[in-house]
Amino acid sequence: MLPKMKLYRININNLEDPLQNERFLELAGPERRKKVIRYHRPDDRKRSLGAGIIIKKILNENGLSENDLKYGENGKPVVEKQKIYFNVSHAGDFVVGVLSDHEVGCDIEKAENAPLEIAEHYFTPGEYEYIKYASDKNKAFFTLWTLKESYMKMTGKGMSLPLDSFEIIRTADGFTLGKSSEKQCFFKTIEFEDYIFSVCNETDFILMQKGFTDIIKQ
Repeated sequence: MLPKMKLYRININNLEDPLQNERFLELAGPERRKKVIRYHRPDDRKRSLGAGIIIKKILNENGLSENDLKYGENGKPVVEKQKIYFNVSHAGDFVVGVLSDHEVGCDIEKAENAPLEIAEHYFTPGEYEYIKYASDKNKAFFTLWTLKESYMKMTGKGMSLPLDSFEIIRTADGFTLGKSSEKQCFFKTIEFEDYIFSVCNETDFILMQKGFTDIIKQ
């Protein structure tokens, strides 16, 4: 049986501005609090806070603390003393996180106002063709974008990995990795509300549509 991911989600509308209510700021670790208060806009503070809350929950569930985190050269947080891997992402109203026992990356985007010029100039020809002929170009673009972003985060290289240095290929069963000089992986994508959420993992896995643990619910 394939392993299941553990997914976490926060709707930032369920958070108060942490500068107006410090009780919410205390839900994240000390280092994350410093990042949160640097943001000028309330929603940006809420997204950063949401990421901190998810990270703290993942660490607490595994008997760890913020002191156990190390950071890769591109800023990806890792836990060296225990074999757990996690990643967080945010867009619009949502912050999401994923926990795995293998290297993992995730990304979420709202499927609207796709910057198609990015696909034309920076995606591979095959990826651009997929978007060009799609009936819903917003959905097609952000599906590929979140898949590519999740892969870049899984490798630990982030945006230092050029978008056209690897290819996401549509298959009858979903999406797979084409050419790449980095790690091989498996992809899954789910949709909720107007958002597309993608996960990339080193081993095959199950991603449940209703698998999120919602935190800070109203």
